[in-house]
Amino acid sequence: MGLPPNAVQYFAQKHIEAAEKHLAAVEENLFKEGQEDRRAFEKFYNNLALFSGGTIALSITYLGYLKTLGKPLHHQRMLTASWIGLFICLLFSFIYVLVNLYYSHHYREREWADARKKKFETEAEEVPNMGVVNVQTPQEVAAFQAPRRRAARQCAQIAARHKKRQDIYLRMWKWAGRIAQLGFVAGIGMLMWFAVSNI
Repeated sequence: MGLPPNAVQYFAQKHIEAAEKHLAAVEENLFKEGQEDRRAFEKFYNNLALFSGGTIALSITYLGYLKTLGKPLHHQRMLTASWIGLFICLLFSFIYVLVNLYYSHHYREREWADARKKKFETEAEEVPNMGVVNVQTPQEVAAFQAPRRRAARQCAQIAARHKKRQDIYLRMWKWAGRIAQLGFVAGIGMLMWFAVSNI
């Protein structure tokens, strides 16, 4: 047993409103969460870069102090390797922040395109059930649905392009963070070894 025409129209309107509300909620949440996350990660990796640069500068000062003692230095290659590790941390920390911005941009654009696609598809599917005065005949329904289905396909293509770029930047983002952290830990570890061996 089918629904009465008024109920069909009511539910069709509710589906369209739900798709529009979903799009608005996605856009608002993406903006808020994206801002907060980017600030937190940017702060962490900027601090990591700052610590790396500061550690290199302090270790150069320490090296100067050790040379004034007149004792032979042990494991100088370890000190050089430490500087290289800290410089890698510095470099990949900046790369992380930059790639994070690109990733966030493509993620938001992809989700926005997906939400718009859903909105267009919902409008196209529900218009026959809405009882719109000038969209009654099959030709009028088809004329209403055609541009929305075309727009939905375009949104799907845009979303696919952004998804591809998002995935690339996501991998780069993860690896830049891992390399920066590893470079920092390795650089600090080798610097400590050098310092302890020259006490």
